[in-house]
Amino acid sequence: MRMQTRIEFFYSRICPHCEPVRRMLYEIAKDLDKVHIEEVDAWSEKGEPLAKKYGVHLVPTVVVNGIRCAEGIVGRQQLLSAIRGSLG
Repeated sequence: MRMQTRIEFFYSRICPHCEPVRRMLYEIAKDLDKVHIEEVDAWSEKGEPLAKKYGVHLVPTVVVNGIRCAEGIVGRQQLLSAIRGSLG
């Protein structure tokens, strides 16, 4: 039995690149089994400690099961490969 995959999507409300990556992330998640996506405003009171924990210095950043796997502007295939690579 496979455990649920946890994806944390770090973003900023003023980032023009975050929304397209967010949409791609949700599209990719539809094809994956047992995925939970949590959106984290990296510069919010809640998000800053998490960003520090994972070494997030820029947005968008994708963390899969505690592993930072994609940062900045990424294409769909690059994002999919990064996520799959983090799943082992």
